[in-house]
Amino acid sequence: METHTLLHNLGAASSLALGLVGALRPRLAAKITSLEPVGALGLSEIRATYGGLFTALGGLAIVSQESGAFLVAGIAWAGIAAGRLASVFVDESRSPRNLGALAVEAVVAGLFLFPS
Repeated sequence: METHTLLHNLGAASSLALGLVGALRPRLAAKITSLEPVGALGLSEIRATYGGLFTALGGLAIVSQESGAFLVAGIAWAGIAAGRLASVFVDESRSPRNLGALAVEAVVAGLFLFPS
């Protein structure tokens, strides 16, 4: 397996794994993300966004092995990292936990976007 294919699939597996946590264990996903879901609707939002979205993003890339799927997933993860980076400056959210999340998001984006 070529290096870029391995890295792309590692990014996809990471996205899929995080998505499955959100889908199957929404309370755990909420704790990891420092969110507090309010009632059944809040848990539904965690399952949909952190579960469904990330499961589909990673799952499609793994199943299709299409460069476009890896590219879209990488751009999505880069957008997540960019939003968090903005928060570091705008919200002055420079806790080790937030900076660690930024690093993880940037690495996952990099795995997806590693040149073919």
